[in-house]
Amino acid sequence: MVLIERIYRRGHEPLTSVDQIEKFETSDGYVTPNEVLAREIGADSENCFYKNQEGKRKKVVATKDDQGVWHMQTIGTTDPTTDGLLQLPHMQDIWG
Repeated sequence: MVLIERIYRRGHEPLTSVDQIEKFETSDGYVTPNEVLAREIGADSENCFYKNQEGKRKKVVATKDDQGVWHMQTIGTTDPTTDGLLQLPHMQDIWG
């Protein structure tokens, strides 16, 4: 199981999808690019979690498109107004 502790991204626009995140830092201090984590989760079916605003654990999943590119999404919703992952400003390091 991987627990996301921190999110790194560029720019100042609000996140609207998990794919906009550039890197994750996991609870064990491991920093990995978004696409690498997606490939690991998708290929190995390893569980990846983050805590939403209510402190509940939510799962992130990865799927591969027809071009072979991995994409991450949260289970339940990809709507930025209701996606707990995208409502965690304390986890975001904004670059740029």
